[in-house]
Amino acid sequence: MAGEEFTLAKVFRDAKKHREIAGIITRYLQNRDDIRDMALDGLDLSGSKSILDLGCGFGFFTEALKGRVHAGAKITGIDRYPEYEWFYFQSCERAGLNADFRSNGIDHVRELDDNAYDLILCSYALYFFPEVIKDIARILKKDGVFVAITHASPHMPEFTSYVRSILKKNGLIITIDLPYETLINRFSDINGAEMLLANFNGVMSKDYKAKLSFGVDDHKDLVEYFNFKHSFFIPEIIDPDDELHHKVSSGIKEGLIKSKGLEITKNDVIFVCTGPH
Repeated sequence: MAGEEFTLAKVFRDAKKHREIAGIITRYLQNRDDIRDMALDGLDLSGSKSILDLGCGFGFFTEALKGRVHAGAKITGIDRYPEYEWFYFQSCERAGLNADFRSNGIDHVRELDDNAYDLILCSYALYFFPEVIKDIARILKKDGVFVAITHASPHMPEFTSYVRSILKKNGLIITIDLPYETLINRFSDINGAEMLLANFNGVMSKDYKAKLSFGVDDHKDLVEYFNFKHSFFIPEIIDPDDELHHKVSSGIKEGLIKSKGLEITKNDVIFVCTGPH
């Protein structure tokens, strides 16, 4: 993980706060279908015994495996931060899976044996480390499956424009991509299939269309979301004292009232990969 990606990833160290933000997204998401179930539907995973969840976080993707994999399956979750271990084991318990958790980060993947896993999962994380795709293919069994979920680009364009407009009102016009845009473009619906096909014979994609809908009285939750992820939208180098961050936060309530709410496009994409080479 490069320097800027590592800096952005640091916000997720606060697992408790991250869980609260995940709850906000769930509450305001208009598509009630669970993307993880959608990713796994149609796949015969009944023979999957050795499973790896990369960037496992709370274990939401792992939990979706309940009743889908071999009864004796063993899953290993890898995350950079040990703060997620308790949450991950809770998800594994609900899924009825034997589990292991490792917090030595994505570099651990390079140490894993070839042809070791029947199933590898990765949701909302591969844009942090797309360089390990070749290792994912290496450690996946020849008849195994790799399932990745990532964001579509542009992602949340209305909110990105919203932040830019508030920055502009404060005398700052940013003509380059915001950190969030740069990060997502490392692995998205636009370039993901091409990157995966370099290491897999079969790559199938599924689109997940969704919106976040905030009303005029929902400004507190939108501010909470922004405060948690403000470094994704405002480059740290131009806001070392958090002054711009606070100005944007203050402008969100006013903006929501003026616009009578805000709908934010939050489309994602699922990739199902087979035939590693």
